[in-house]
Amino acid sequence: NENIRLNPPHRCEIYLLKDGLAVYGKDFPSTDLTLRVVAQEREGDTLVTVFTQGGVQVSIESGKGFFLSTLPPSFESCALEFYQDFILISSPTQIALYNKLGERLLLEYATAFSLENGSLLATLPLSDSLNRKAECVWELKDKKAKQTKFTIVQQTKVSLPANEIENEHSGRFRDEILPYAFLESALLGLDCSAYLCDELKAKSENLKEFLGDYQSVVLTKTPSVCGLVRKKADRLFEVDEYEVELKNGKITDVKRI
Repeated sequence: NENIRLNPPHRCEIYLLKDGLAVYGKDFPSTDLTLRVVAQEREGDTLVTVFTQGGVQVSIESGKGFFLSTLPPSFESCALEFYQDFILISSPTQIALYNKLGERLLLEYATAFSLENGSLLATLPLSDSLNRKAECVWELKDKKAKQTKFTIVQQTKVSLPANEIENEHSGRFRDEILPYAFLESALLGLDCSAYLCDELKAKSENLKEFLGDYQSVVLTKTPSVCGLVRKKADRLFEVDEYEVELKNGKITDVKRI
């Protein structure tokens, strides 16, 4: 329906697919407008409160001002934690990281997480059907969160090129993991040469231009095919499918289908 494409329903996201479209009912607040405090913590002059009043919200109050942000429904049950100049809010399934200026730095589904040595470490679910997970690290510095590591895990670890590459990528990637790992690595701006055959390595500097801008990578029923999610407008996304061809554990071709 062209009207849905041009005017996505309120609180919904539209994803344009190769053979149709998907409607994601993202955020439908409760009709109960009763104010309920879910969690509250103070550190110095900073007071953080997670509360529900129709939807879930977080307020951050300090001498720098008052900041308000919405959170997904999973945060109706959550915990707060201060860490240096950051605030981590964790629900049973998600984590949200803010700085004390009220800026949300990340919002992710997570099965485990920890704060240590100036970094946030988290394990993110990628696919229930294939039991894939991603082990990620963000460096927390200067009120920002910079991702420094992304590792795909499926029974055995398959590491993506990151800051501390040594011999982790010397083994052969499993074919069903490599296409996703490669496209995620390109999204993060990491070195992708470990995945490519010699012919494509010479063209790796053109990779970003070839793939274009995209926000995330999604799996399909075919391991060699992944979808790149591109934002076209507010609440409107397009999923372009790319097929990754492999030979002897290396990528020999990438094409849009």
